[in-house]
Amino acid sequence: MNFARAAERCNISQPSLTRAVQKLERELGGTLILRERRRTSLTKLGQVLRPILEEVMSQAQRAKSVAEQHLTRRKTALQLGIISSVGLARLAPLLGRFGAAHLGFKLQLVETSLQALEALLFGGQLDAAIVAYRGRPDKRLRYDRLYMERVVTVAPKGHRFEQYDGIRLHDLQDENLLFRANCELGEFLLESCRKRGFEPRVVYRSTREDWVQKMVATGFGVTIMPEFSHSDVATIARPLVDPDLVRELSLVTVAGRRHEPAVASLLRAFRSHTWEGKVQVDTAQLSLPARASAARAADK
Repeated sequence: MNFARAAERCNISQPSLTRAVQKLERELGGTLILRERRRTSLTKLGQVLRPILEEVMSQAQRAKSVAEQHLTRRKTALQLGIISSVGLARLAPLLGRFGAAHLGFKLQLVETSLQALEALLFGGQLDAAIVAYRGRPDKRLRYDRLYMERVVTVAPKGHRFEQYDGIRLHDLQDENLLFRANCELGEFLLESCRKRGFEPRVVYRSTREDWVQKMVATGFGVTIMPEFSHSDVATIARPLVDPDLVRELSLVTVAGRRHEPAVASLLRAFRSHTWEGKVQVDTAQLSLPARASAARAADK
């Protein structure tokens, strides 16, 4: 209850403090502090409002602290989305080298569906995402092409498919099909089978890529997946040639969005990376939709 000491503690002049108190009193509609010669005290209104104003001050300080922590974390945190059907074999070396070169950064991978990734991107919960090319690009997003991959049929070693150069959907008619529930091409492939006059015999469904491949290795059936998702050495992979499908993997960010230094570093690492063992696709052997996808990728 001393204006001189209060002004000193607040690092302002005493007249400025007096004006601030008077402004607050005008806002609240009543006197808060009585100054009677050498005696200073709170009025009844001041006593009622003091705990409330202390809480306001505490919350304001807390808001500032939370903001500082968030901004500091954003400078080093990375949120990278990945569609569930992307195999990490080609991505892991790049991410590993990036992490070793930027020990202060924290990278979190978020694996979910394409629709969920888009919502997270636009909502600001993701900095970037790795998705499969799906036709007409969204103008709100920026696409950086990474690589292309074919869709293959995976079967156990010793299976009759091991002797084939390519697999037609019709060849699956008498096979047990293990369905990868996280694949964006799944429903399209099932519908393609039906258009060819047969209902695929789906005997197993799972969102786990490793489980599906292990089940294939045991001889339980065959599956269809992107070629770089194939990782089980106890199985063989042959290109799907009817329909022949090629998909393009891209790094996607929201167009025009400003990135924190950590995110900008990750984007530069992706954009400057040379993908080893680049897929060579003979476009003459592809169907018209697949050739169009490959041509779009070559143009980029």
